[in-house]
Amino acid sequence: MKKRLVTTYSLWGLSCGIFFLVGRYSIPSQNPDSPSPSSLPQTQTSHRERTRNRALLSDKNDSQTTQREKNSFQAGSSSASRESNLKQVVLELTHTTDPIARTEGFLQLVKGLSAEEFLTVVDTYRSGGVNQEDFGEYRILLSAWARVAPLDALNYAHAKTGTPFARQTILATWAKNDPASAIAWARDHFDSNGNDNQANPWLVGVIEGLAATDLSQATILLEELPFSKERGEALSSIFEEITQMGSETGKQWVSQLNDKQLQAGAAARLAGILAQTDPQEAAQWAATLGHEAMKRSAQTIVNEWVKDDFHAAKTWVEEQPEEIIAAAGPELMKAILDKKNPAAASEWLSTYDGNPEFDETIRTLVWGTMNKTPELGADWIMRLSSENDQTRTFHRVLRGWINQDPAGAMDYIRNNPVPESISRRAEMEIQQQQKQ
Repeated sequence: MKKRLVTTYSLWGLSCGIFFLVGRYSIPSQNPDSPSPSSLPQTQTSHRERTRNRALLSDKNDSQTTQREKNSFQAGSSSASRESNLKQVVLELTHTTDPIARTEGFLQLVKGLSAEEFLTVVDTYRSGGVNQEDFGEYRILLSAWARVAPLDALNYAHAKTGTPFARQTILATWAKNDPASAIAWARDHFDSNGNDNQANPWLVGVIEGLAATDLSQATILLEELPFSKERGEALSSIFEEITQMGSETGKQWVSQLNDKQLQAGAAARLAGILAQTDPQEAAQWAATLGHEAMKRSAQTIVNEWVKDDFHAAKTWVEEQPEEIIAAAGPELMKAILDKKNPAAASEWLSTYDGNPEFDETIRTLVWGTMNKTPELGADWIMRLSSENDQTRTFHRVLRGWINQDPAGAMDYIRNNPVPESISRRAEMEIQQQQKQ
Protein backbone atom coordinates (compact mmCIF):
# COMPACT_ATOMS: atom_id res chain seq x y z
CA MET A 1 0.00 0.00 0.00
CA LYS A 2 2.84 2.37 0.91
CA LYS A 3 4.55 1.67 -2.40
CA ARG A 4 1.31 2.38 -4.27
CA LEU A 5 0.99 5.78 -2.56
CA VAL A 6 4.56 6.69 -3.49
CA THR A 7 3.87 5.80 -7.14
CA THR A 8 0.69 7.82 -7.12
CA TYR A 9 2.46 10.86 -5.65
CA SER A 10 5.15 10.59 -8.34
CA LEU A 11 2.68 10.50 -11.21
CA TRP A 12 0.70 13.31 -9.61
CA GLY A 13 3.77 15.52 -9.56
CA LEU A 14 4.63 14.72 -13.17
CA SER A 15 1.25 15.76 -14.48
CA CYS A 16 0.89 18.94 -12.41
CA GLY A 17 -2.01 17.92 -10.22
CA ILE A 18 -4.45 17.03 -12.97
CA PHE A 19 -4.07 13.28 -13.29
CA PHE A 20 -5.23 12.03 -9.90
CA LEU A 21 -6.99 9.09 -11.49
CA VAL A 22 -3.78 7.03 -11.68
CA GLY A 23 -3.76 4.12 -9.25
CA ARG A 24 -7.54 4.03 -8.80
CA TYR A 25 -8.04 1.50 -11.56
CA SER A 26 -5.71 -0.71 -13.57
CA ILE A 27 -5.68 -1.85 -17.21
CA PRO A 28 -3.17 -4.46 -18.38
CA SER A 29 -2.02 -2.65 -21.51
CA GLN A 30 0.84 -0.72 -23.00
CA ASN A 31 0.85 3.00 -23.70
CA PRO A 32 -0.89 4.12 -26.88
CA ASP A 33 1.28 5.90 -29.40
CA SER A 34 1.48 9.55 -28.52
CA PRO A 35 0.99 12.25 -31.18
CA SER A 36 3.77 14.50 -32.34
CA PRO A 37 3.93 17.70 -30.25
CA SER A 38 3.91 19.66 -33.51
CA SER A 39 0.35 18.45 -34.16
CA LEU A 40 -0.93 20.11 -30.98
CA PRO A 41 -1.60 23.82 -30.32
CA GLN A 42 1.61 25.66 -29.38
CA THR A 43 0.26 28.03 -26.74
CA GLN A 44 1.48 29.30 -23.38
CA THR A 45 0.93 27.54 -20.06
CA SER A 46 -2.22 28.79 -18.34
CA HIS A 47 -2.22 30.83 -15.12
CA ARG A 48 -3.95 27.95 -13.38
CA GLU A 49 -1.17 25.50 -14.35
CA ARG A 50 1.59 27.89 -13.26
CA THR A 51 -0.14 28.30 -9.91
CA ARG A 52 -0.34 24.54 -9.46
CA ASN A 53 3.32 24.06 -10.35
CA ARG A 54 4.42 26.63 -7.80
CA ALA A 55 2.21 25.05 -5.17
CA LEU A 56 3.68 21.58 -5.73
CA LEU A 57 7.23 22.89 -5.41
CA SER A 58 6.93 25.30 -2.55
CA ASP A 59 4.29 24.73 0.10
CA LYS A 60 3.52 21.63 2.15
CA ASN A 61 0.06 22.81 3.10
CA ASP A 62 -0.87 23.24 -0.56
CA SER A 63 0.39 19.70 -1.23
CA GLN A 64 -1.88 18.41 1.49
CA THR A 65 -4.78 20.27 -0.10
CA THR A 66 -4.22 18.71 -3.51
CA GLN A 67 -3.87 15.28 -1.88
CA ARG A 68 -7.29 15.79 -0.29
CA GLU A 69 -8.66 16.58 -3.75
CA LYS A 70 -7.28 13.24 -4.99
CA ASN A 71 -8.73 11.38 -2.07
CA SER A 72 -12.13 12.98 -2.58
CA PHE A 73 -12.31 11.36 -6.03
CA GLN A 74 -10.96 8.01 -4.92
CA ALA A 75 -13.40 7.87 -2.03
CA GLY A 76 -16.39 8.69 -4.23
CA SER A 77 -19.31 6.67 -2.92
CA SER A 78 -21.32 6.43 -6.11
CA SER A 79 -20.86 5.88 -9.82
CA ALA A 80 -22.53 9.25 -10.40
CA SER A 81 -19.85 10.93 -8.31
CA ARG A 82 -17.06 9.18 -10.21
CA GLU A 83 -18.66 10.07 -13.53
CA SER A 84 -18.89 13.72 -12.52
CA ASN A 85 -15.24 13.77 -11.49
CA LEU A 86 -14.20 12.11 -14.74
CA LYS A 87 -16.01 14.74 -16.76
CA GLN A 88 -14.30 17.48 -14.78
CA VAL A 89 -10.87 15.97 -15.38
CA VAL A 90 -11.48 15.66 -19.13
CA LEU A 91 -12.71 19.23 -19.38
CA GLU A 92 -9.67 20.46 -17.43
CA LEU A 93 -7.40 18.64 -19.84
CA THR A 94 -9.14 20.06 -22.90
CA HIS A 95 -8.54 23.54 -21.49
CA THR A 96 -4.87 22.87 -20.78
CA THR A 97 -2.81 25.04 -23.09
CA ASP A 98 0.60 23.47 -22.55
CA PRO A 99 0.72 20.81 -25.31
CA ILE A 100 3.16 18.53 -23.49
CA ALA A 101 1.20 18.59 -20.22
CA ARG A 102 -2.01 18.05 -22.16
CA THR A 103 -0.70 14.99 -24.01
CA GLU A 104 0.85 13.54 -20.85
CA GLY A 105 -2.45 14.12 -19.13
CA PHE A 106 -4.45 12.07 -21.59
CA LEU A 107 -1.85 9.29 -21.52
CA GLN A 108 -2.03 9.12 -17.73
CA LEU A 109 -5.81 9.36 -17.75
CA VAL A 110 -6.39 6.32 -19.96
CA LYS A 111 -4.15 4.19 -17.76
CA GLY A 112 -6.54 4.64 -14.85
CA LEU A 113 -9.88 3.92 -16.53
CA SER A 114 -12.07 0.89 -16.27
CA ALA A 115 -13.63 -0.41 -19.48
CA GLU A 116 -16.98 1.11 -18.55
CA GLU A 117 -15.58 4.59 -17.92
CA PHE A 118 -14.25 5.16 -21.43
CA LEU A 119 -17.74 6.01 -22.62
CA THR A 120 -17.94 8.98 -20.24
CA VAL A 121 -14.42 10.14 -21.10
CA VAL A 122 -14.80 9.94 -24.89
CA ASP A 123 -18.30 11.41 -24.85
CA THR A 124 -17.15 14.34 -22.71
CA TYR A 125 -14.12 14.88 -24.91
CA ARG A 126 -16.23 14.97 -28.08
CA SER A 127 -18.82 17.31 -26.54
CA GLY A 128 -16.61 20.30 -27.31
CA GLY A 129 -15.96 19.21 -30.89
CA VAL A 130 -12.86 17.54 -32.28
CA ASN A 131 -10.64 19.69 -34.47
CA GLN A 132 -8.06 18.27 -36.85
CA GLU A 133 -5.22 19.32 -34.56
CA ASP A 134 -6.83 17.25 -31.78
CA PHE A 135 -6.84 13.97 -33.70
CA GLY A 136 -3.67 12.80 -31.97
CA GLU A 137 -5.15 12.83 -28.48
CA TYR A 138 -8.51 11.63 -29.81
CA ARG A 139 -6.63 8.65 -31.22
CA ILE A 140 -5.11 8.05 -27.78
CA LEU A 141 -8.57 7.78 -26.21
CA LEU A 142 -10.00 5.56 -28.94
CA SER A 143 -6.95 3.27 -29.03
CA ALA A 144 -6.96 2.82 -25.26
CA TRP A 145 -10.67 2.02 -25.31
CA ALA A 146 -10.13 -0.48 -28.13
CA ARG A 147 -7.60 -2.37 -26.01
CA VAL A 148 -10.10 -3.16 -23.28
CA ALA A 149 -13.52 -3.07 -24.99
CA PRO A 150 -13.27 -2.87 -28.79
CA LEU A 151 -16.90 -3.79 -29.44
CA ASP A 152 -18.16 -1.11 -27.07
CA ALA A 153 -15.88 1.42 -28.73
CA LEU A 154 -17.05 0.43 -32.21
CA ASN A 155 -20.70 0.57 -31.23
CA TYR A 156 -20.17 4.04 -29.83
CA ALA A 157 -18.33 5.20 -32.94
CA HIS A 158 -21.10 3.81 -35.15
CA ALA A 159 -23.76 5.67 -33.18
CA LYS A 160 -21.95 8.97 -32.66
CA THR A 161 -19.53 9.56 -35.55
CA GLY A 162 -20.13 10.18 -39.22
CA THR A 163 -16.65 9.56 -40.65
CA PRO A 164 -14.51 6.39 -40.76
CA PHE A 165 -11.71 7.85 -38.60
CA ALA A 166 -12.92 6.58 -35.22
CA ARG A 167 -13.81 3.07 -36.36
CA GLN A 168 -10.62 2.70 -38.37
CA THR A 169 -8.56 3.82 -35.37
CA ILE A 170 -10.33 1.34 -33.09
CA LEU A 171 -9.95 -1.48 -35.61
CA ALA A 172 -6.24 -0.75 -36.04
CA THR A 173 -5.69 -1.30 -32.32
CA TRP A 174 -7.97 -4.33 -32.18
CA ALA A 175 -6.16 -5.91 -35.15
CA LYS A 176 -2.85 -5.71 -33.30
CA ASN A 177 -4.29 -7.58 -30.30
CA ASP A 178 -6.83 -9.91 -31.93
CA PRO A 179 -6.52 -9.84 -35.74
CA ALA A 180 -9.00 -12.66 -36.42
CA SER A 181 -11.81 -10.93 -34.53
CA ALA A 182 -11.05 -7.54 -36.05
CA ILE A 183 -11.05 -8.97 -39.59
CA ALA A 184 -14.31 -10.83 -38.93
CA TRP A 185 -15.97 -7.66 -37.62
CA ALA A 186 -14.77 -5.64 -40.61
CA ARG A 187 -16.17 -8.17 -43.05
CA ASP A 188 -19.48 -8.64 -41.20
CA HIS A 189 -20.19 -4.92 -40.95
CA PHE A 190 -19.53 -3.97 -44.56
CA ASP A 191 -22.35 -3.79 -47.08
CA SER A 192 -21.23 -3.14 -50.64
CA ASN A 193 -24.83 -2.87 -51.86
CA GLY A 194 -23.91 -5.25 -54.66
CA ASN A 195 -21.14 -2.99 -55.94
CA ASP A 196 -17.97 -5.04 -56.36
CA ASN A 197 -15.94 -1.87 -56.94
CA GLN A 198 -16.77 -0.45 -53.53
CA ALA A 199 -13.95 -0.91 -51.01
CA ASN A 200 -14.49 -2.00 -47.42
CA PRO A 201 -13.42 1.05 -45.33
CA TRP A 202 -13.14 -1.03 -42.14
CA LEU A 203 -10.40 -3.18 -43.65
CA VAL A 204 -8.36 0.03 -43.97
CA GLY A 205 -8.16 0.21 -40.17
CA VAL A 206 -7.38 -3.50 -39.87
CA ILE A 207 -4.58 -3.21 -42.44
CA GLU A 208 -3.11 -0.25 -40.56
CA GLY A 209 -2.93 -2.31 -37.39
CA LEU A 210 -1.56 -5.42 -39.08
CA ALA A 211 1.10 -3.57 -41.08
CA ALA A 212 3.39 -3.45 -38.05
CA THR A 213 2.67 -6.96 -36.74
CA ASP A 214 1.81 -9.17 -39.73
CA LEU A 215 2.85 -7.60 -43.03
CA SER A 216 1.93 -10.72 -44.99
CA GLN A 217 -1.67 -10.71 -43.76
CA ALA A 218 -1.91 -6.95 -44.25
CA THR A 219 -0.76 -7.38 -47.86
CA ILE A 220 -3.34 -10.10 -48.54
CA LEU A 221 -6.10 -7.81 -47.29
CA LEU A 222 -4.72 -4.89 -49.28
CA GLU A 223 -4.91 -6.87 -52.50
CA GLU A 224 -8.55 -7.68 -51.75
CA LEU A 225 -9.48 -4.01 -51.96
CA PRO A 226 -10.53 -2.70 -55.38
CA PHE A 227 -8.93 0.40 -56.87
CA SER A 228 -10.23 3.19 -54.61
CA LYS A 229 -9.40 5.96 -52.18
CA GLU A 230 -9.55 3.38 -49.41
CA ARG A 231 -6.93 1.20 -51.08
CA GLY A 232 -4.67 4.25 -51.36
CA GLU A 233 -5.08 4.90 -47.63
CA ALA A 234 -4.31 1.29 -46.78
CA LEU A 235 -1.26 1.37 -49.04
CA SER A 236 -0.05 4.48 -47.21
CA SER A 237 -0.23 2.74 -43.84
CA ILE A 238 1.82 -0.19 -45.14
CA PHE A 239 4.36 2.18 -46.66
CA GLU A 240 4.88 3.79 -43.27
CA GLU A 241 6.16 0.42 -42.12
CA ILE A 242 8.14 -0.89 -45.09
CA THR A 243 10.02 2.37 -45.66
CA GLN A 244 11.43 1.99 -42.15
CA MET A 245 12.76 -1.47 -43.06
CA GLY A 246 15.08 -0.20 -45.78
CA SER A 247 14.94 0.19 -49.54
CA GLU A 248 15.73 -3.45 -50.34
CA THR A 249 12.81 -4.67 -48.22
CA GLY A 250 10.57 -2.14 -49.91
CA LYS A 251 11.66 -3.28 -53.38
CA GLN A 252 11.09 -6.91 -52.50
CA TRP A 253 7.62 -6.18 -51.11
CA VAL A 254 6.55 -4.26 -54.22
CA SER A 255 7.95 -6.92 -56.58
CA GLN A 256 5.86 -9.63 -54.92
CA LEU A 257 2.49 -7.90 -55.32
CA ASN A 258 0.17 -9.88 -57.57
CA ASP A 259 -2.22 -7.08 -58.56
CA LYS A 260 -0.37 -5.30 -61.38
CA GLN A 261 -2.31 -2.06 -61.01
CA LEU A 262 -1.58 -2.01 -57.29
CA GLN A 263 2.04 -2.88 -57.97
CA ALA A 264 2.39 0.04 -60.38
CA GLY A 265 0.98 2.45 -57.81
CA ALA A 266 3.20 1.08 -55.07
CA ALA A 267 6.22 1.23 -57.38
CA ALA A 268 5.53 4.89 -58.09
CA ARG A 269 5.53 5.68 -54.38
CA LEU A 270 8.71 3.78 -53.67
CA ALA A 271 10.45 5.13 -56.78
CA GLY A 272 9.78 8.65 -55.58
CA ILE A 273 11.42 7.82 -52.26
CA LEU A 274 14.40 6.11 -53.89
CA ALA A 275 14.85 9.04 -56.30
CA GLN A 276 15.53 11.36 -53.40
CA THR A 277 18.99 9.80 -53.12
CA ASP A 278 19.57 8.16 -56.52
CA PRO A 279 17.05 8.96 -59.27
CA GLN A 280 18.88 6.99 -61.93
CA GLU A 281 18.89 3.85 -59.78
CA ALA A 282 15.19 4.42 -59.02
CA ALA A 283 14.43 4.61 -62.74
CA GLN A 284 16.37 1.43 -63.46
CA TRP A 285 14.55 -0.43 -60.70
CA ALA A 286 11.09 0.75 -61.82
CA ALA A 287 11.85 -0.42 -65.35
CA THR A 288 12.40 -3.98 -64.09
CA LEU A 289 8.75 -4.14 -62.99
CA GLY A 290 7.36 -3.59 -66.46
CA HIS A 291 5.94 -0.83 -68.63
CA GLU A 292 2.99 0.14 -66.41
CA ALA A 293 5.15 0.49 -63.31
CA MET A 294 7.66 2.58 -65.26
CA LYS A 295 4.90 4.77 -66.60
CA ARG A 296 3.44 5.37 -63.15
CA SER A 297 6.88 5.95 -61.62
CA ALA A 298 8.24 8.39 -64.21
CA GLN A 299 6.52 11.43 -62.76
CA THR A 300 7.62 10.80 -59.15
CA ILE A 301 11.19 10.11 -60.27
CA VAL A 302 11.45 13.28 -62.36
CA ASN A 303 9.86 15.29 -59.56
CA GLU A 304 12.88 14.47 -57.40
CA TRP A 305 15.51 14.37 -60.15
CA VAL A 306 14.97 17.92 -61.45
CA LYS A 307 15.66 19.34 -58.00
CA ASP A 308 19.32 18.32 -58.17
CA ASP A 309 20.10 17.89 -61.87
CA PHE A 310 17.58 19.36 -64.29
CA HIS A 311 19.61 18.59 -67.40
CA ALA A 312 20.18 14.93 -66.47
CA ALA A 313 16.48 14.52 -65.74
CA LYS A 314 15.49 16.15 -69.04
CA THR A 315 17.93 14.00 -70.98
CA TRP A 316 16.59 10.83 -69.34
CA VAL A 317 12.99 11.79 -70.12
CA GLU A 318 13.73 12.49 -73.76
CA GLU A 319 15.38 9.07 -74.16
CA GLN A 320 12.21 7.24 -73.09
CA PRO A 321 9.32 5.98 -75.25
CA GLU A 322 6.79 8.72 -75.93
CA GLU A 323 4.25 7.23 -73.51
CA ILE A 324 6.79 7.52 -70.66
CA ILE A 325 7.69 11.06 -71.78
CA ALA A 326 4.01 11.98 -71.55
CA ALA A 327 3.78 10.53 -68.04
CA ALA A 328 6.82 12.54 -66.90
CA GLY A 329 5.83 15.61 -68.92
CA PRO A 330 3.94 17.58 -66.24
CA GLU A 331 6.85 17.46 -63.78
CA LEU A 332 9.41 18.34 -66.42
CA MET A 333 7.19 21.20 -67.62
CA LYS A 334 7.01 22.61 -64.08
CA ALA A 335 10.80 22.52 -63.89
CA ILE A 336 11.17 24.34 -67.22
CA LEU A 337 8.70 27.01 -66.15
CA ASP A 338 10.48 27.36 -62.81
CA LYS A 339 13.44 28.56 -64.84
CA LYS A 340 11.25 31.47 -66.03
CA ASN A 341 11.36 30.32 -69.62
CA PRO A 342 7.83 29.90 -71.04
CA ALA A 343 9.16 30.13 -74.61
CA ALA A 344 11.45 27.15 -74.01
CA ALA A 345 8.57 25.27 -72.39
CA SER A 346 6.39 25.91 -75.42
CA GLU A 347 9.13 24.86 -77.80
CA TRP A 348 9.72 21.60 -75.92
CA LEU A 349 6.03 20.75 -75.89
CA SER A 350 5.64 21.53 -79.60
CA THR A 351 7.57 18.35 -80.36
CA TYR A 352 4.60 16.35 -79.07
CA ASP A 353 1.81 18.58 -80.39
CA GLY A 354 -1.22 16.56 -81.39
CA ASN A 355 -0.62 13.66 -78.99
CA PRO A 356 -3.59 13.53 -76.55
CA GLU A 357 -1.39 11.85 -73.93
CA PHE A 358 0.27 15.25 -73.42
CA ASP A 359 -2.97 17.02 -72.45
CA GLU A 360 -1.95 17.09 -68.78
CA THR A 361 1.39 18.63 -69.73
CA ILE A 362 -0.47 21.26 -71.77
CA ARG A 363 -2.63 22.13 -68.77
CA THR A 364 0.52 22.44 -66.66
CA LEU A 365 1.96 24.89 -69.17
CA VAL A 366 -1.31 26.87 -69.27
CA TRP A 367 -1.50 27.31 -65.51
CA GLY A 368 2.18 28.24 -65.39
CA THR A 369 1.97 30.96 -68.04
CA MET A 370 -1.40 32.71 -67.66
CA ASN A 371 -0.08 35.33 -65.23
CA LYS A 372 2.91 36.43 -67.31
CA THR A 373 2.22 35.36 -70.90
CA PRO A 374 -1.53 34.66 -71.11
CA GLU A 375 -1.61 34.72 -74.90
CA LEU A 376 0.87 31.83 -74.99
CA GLY A 377 -1.23 29.88 -72.49
CA ALA A 378 -4.42 30.59 -74.47
CA ASP A 379 -2.78 29.31 -77.65
CA TRP A 380 -2.04 26.03 -75.93
CA ILE A 381 -5.56 25.72 -74.53
CA MET A 382 -6.80 25.50 -78.10
CA ARG A 383 -4.41 22.57 -78.72
CA LEU A 384 -6.01 20.33 -76.13
CA SER A 385 -7.35 17.23 -77.83
CA SER A 386 -10.95 17.58 -76.63
CA GLU A 387 -13.18 20.52 -77.51
CA ASN A 388 -14.94 20.12 -74.17
CA ASP A 389 -11.56 20.25 -72.44
CA GLN A 390 -10.67 23.42 -74.37
CA THR A 391 -13.87 25.12 -73.31
CA ARG A 392 -13.66 23.99 -69.69
CA THR A 393 -10.02 25.05 -69.32
CA PHE A 394 -10.63 28.44 -70.99
CA HIS A 395 -13.54 29.11 -68.64
CA ARG A 396 -11.30 28.39 -65.65
CA VAL A 397 -8.68 30.98 -66.66
CA LEU A 398 -10.92 33.60 -68.23
CA ARG A 399 -11.96 35.67 -65.21
CA GLY A 400 -8.41 35.97 -63.89
CA TRP A 401 -7.17 37.07 -67.30
CA ILE A 402 -9.88 39.70 -67.68
CA ASN A 403 -9.29 41.01 -64.18
CA GLN A 404 -5.57 41.29 -64.90
CA ASP A 405 -5.71 42.65 -68.46
CA PRO A 406 -9.24 43.18 -69.82
CA ALA A 407 -8.11 44.90 -73.02
CA GLY A 408 -5.53 42.24 -73.84
CA ALA A 409 -7.95 39.40 -73.07
CA MET A 410 -10.71 40.84 -75.27
CA ASP A 411 -8.27 41.53 -78.09
CA TYR A 412 -7.14 37.91 -78.06
CA ILE A 413 -10.67 36.51 -77.88
CA ARG A 414 -11.96 38.68 -80.72
CA ASN A 415 -9.06 37.84 -83.03
CA ASN A 416 -8.61 34.11 -82.43
CA PRO A 417 -10.82 31.05 -82.96
CA VAL A 418 -12.10 30.47 -79.42
CA PRO A 419 -15.32 28.67 -78.45
CA GLU A 420 -18.46 30.80 -78.82
CA SER A 421 -19.32 30.34 -75.16
CA ILE A 422 -15.98 31.93 -74.22
CA SER A 423 -16.72 35.01 -76.35
CA ARG A 424 -20.15 35.42 -74.74
CA ARG A 425 -18.84 35.02 -71.23
CA ALA A 426 -15.97 37.43 -71.87
CA GLU A 427 -18.43 40.10 -73.02
CA MET A 428 -20.50 39.54 -69.89
CA GLU A 429 -17.43 39.83 -67.65
CA ILE A 430 -16.44 43.12 -69.29
CA GLN A 431 -19.96 44.52 -68.90
CA GLN A 432 -19.98 43.49 -65.26
CA GLN A 433 -16.68 45.28 -64.70
CA GLN A 434 -17.99 48.45 -66.30
CA LYS A 435 -21.01 48.50 -63.98
CA GLN A 436 -18.83 48.33 -60.87
